[in-house]
Amino acid sequence: MQKLLSTLFLLHCLSAAAFLQVGDTRQLPGDYVSDNCSLFPDGNYADCCVAHDKDYFFGGTKAQRKASDERLKQCVLSKGSGWKRKFLATTIYLGVRIGGVGFLNAPFSWGFGKRWKKQT
Repeated sequence: MQKLLSTLFLLHCLSAAAFLQVGDTRQLPGDYVSDNCSLFPDGNYADCCVAHDKDYFFGGTKAQRKASDERLKQCVLSKGSGWKRKFLATTIYLGVRIGGVGFLNAPFSWGFGKRWKKQT
């Protein structure tokens, strides 16, 4: 039983670590605060959304955005199992693919950090 729990804990840590981009040294402004999972309830996968928000703050290419959205989906999937989790991960993925396009200029759009103003 202890081996099983150790293995599950290790897999959990690896899945969370895999979400972070290797060598990502980008620093968010000191007064920036993530809204966690924009328009979705913050479940046990809120850390996935915070990492995703960092990607969206800085923006980048279309390929980078798609990769970030895929990492979010995989991270959410790694936090549970069953059809409800698959439905949630797919819904979140579709939400960010549709609602996160940069031209909307929403506070959660791809590259929103370029328009972000320091909080006063």
